[in-house]
Amino acid sequence: MKLDADILEAAATWYVDLKSAAADDPLHDAHKQWLEADSRHVLAWRRIQKLQKRFRGLPRDIRHETLDKARRSRREMIKALMVVVTVGGAGTAWQQKNRLISLTADYRTAVGQRRDITLADGSQLQLNTDSALDVRFSSDKREVFLHRGEVMLTTASDNHQRPFIVRSAHGQVQALGTRFSVSSDGARSRVKVFEHAVKMTADGLEHSRSLQAGNQADMTKKHYGASTAIPANADAWTQGLLIVSDWRLADFIEELTRYHKGMLSCDEKVADYRISGAFHLNDTRSVLENLSSTLPVKVRYLTRFWARVEAG
Repeated sequence: MKLDADILEAAATWYVDLKSAAADDPLHDAHKQWLEADSRHVLAWRRIQKLQKRFRGLPRDIRHETLDKARRSRREMIKALMVVVTVGGAGTAWQQKNRLISLTADYRTAVGQRRDITLADGSQLQLNTDSALDVRFSSDKREVFLHRGEVMLTTASDNHQRPFIVRSAHGQVQALGTRFSVSSDGARSRVKVFEHAVKMTADGLEHSRSLQAGNQADMTKKHYGASTAIPANADAWTQGLLIVSDWRLADFIEELTRYHKGMLSCDEKVADYRISGAFHLNDTRSVLENLSSTLPVKVRYLTRFWARVEAG
């Protein structure tokens, strides 16, 4: 079963917080509820426990240079657990490769962070939350390697007529115009064209596919998804906004999670409530706190890094 980085980080956070909690601390009950909420939480917790047992069996000097040293800082301890549990065999091969590459990428963003980039040819890049990419310009082409996350590109004309190409884990996208976005995760890459067109080429296919302005499509190494209309305000994140119209609350929380430093969940009892509005992505905590002013819900914080939207 796939365990994403957010779930592993939540498990690491629980481990650190519970180590200093008293026996009668309500945190233990909150932790139990977290485990019961999703089977993946149980798996992540078992991995953390297994990791601790493995480290206790190592010589003391090695332990000191890894996790014991990090205990001086709560956040550093969580980071240390995340690195070891993900890279040390607990993550998928895709997660291991891309998380390591991301550490040394030319440009990267943390969760909740966005970044504007101007390339040497004048092209504009906007990097979304939790993303990483490399840029490689040569005498015959301009290439961007998107390791993970999402990027919006506004390409500039080139005096040398070099093609502008975005590569992901599933293939490449060549600009035939000016403005488009590419997002990539372990399952697929998604392309959205806002102006002109692009040419998509999956790594495992011989034929390419064009995608026109106003449309989006997914791509895996051996498949092109159906072309559909881009949802309204799909590029609002470039302005630091999440704009929704009559969204299910569960879908809204899922999207907000991409920008929130920690775990978010939504009780099934309120999942089908509808929500509309424009929300600032640079302060997700305020967004959560203001939900109760428009919907009969409340936000319960089980830890500093895990919040749950429930019936008010």
